[in-house]
Amino acid sequence: MDKSYLDIIQLEKEKGFRNGLYDYINVKMSYDTNRMEGSTLTFTDTQALYEKNIVPTGGHSFDDLLEGKNHFELMDFMLTTIDESLTERLIKEFHQILKKGTLDEERYGIGRYKGIPNMAGEQKVAEPHAVPELMRNLLESYDKKDATLDDVLRFHHEFELIHPFQDGNGRVGRLIMLRECLKHDITPFIISSDRKEEYINGLRFFEAKPHLLKEEVMAQQEAFRGIAEPFVNHYN
Repeated sequence: MDKSYLDIIQLEKEKGFRNGLYDYINVKMSYDTNRMEGSTLTFTDTQALYEKNIVPTGGHSFDDLLEGKNHFELMDFMLTTIDESLTERLIKEFHQILKKGTLDEERYGIGRYKGIPNMAGEQKVAEPHAVPELMRNLLESYDKKDATLDDVLRFHHEFELIHPFQDGNGRVGRLIMLRECLKHDITPFIISSDRKEEYINGLRFFEAKPHLLKEEVMAQQEAFRGIAEPFVNHYN
């Protein structure tokens, strides 16, 4: 039986193989998802932080450095718990790992739903009092043994409309997409920070034009296939 992307990533993680698909996903995901939220770390900075626990360039905020590093831990936790059901508890743990030690931990608390109204850019999102029920309903409706790409994208859109945490919703949401693709043997993707506008538009117009987000994601899937091909060929 051929090894899946998840099989390959977990094998490399367990064996400590360097410069493979596991390392690539760790660095690229941390770089792109944090940069999309304003991080000043470059790809080279992120790679050095991952490999050597240093950052070659200066002028970065402490939170940028910490969230870059936290994301590596979050990726490992996600892989360790990937056989579990997607639950409120697990999603809150994702948020807690991502934001631990940051200023937001002191301001708002981490690993718990928001207590103050917020927005997603110019998009109106759920008020704090409505979040617990909306999250329960979302997870109950999504609980599938064989999710498709369409299921994953719809979940992401609805999660971002709820915007359950004070901050970090986009990063937690994008990690969930990666997790669900790996878990359900869907070709994974990492939204490039260079395509932020297209991604945001895909979410903004999702109800009327779901193909916008799907087409963007499918292009990112194709890019991932190109990167992963040598590893798939080798391990299979």
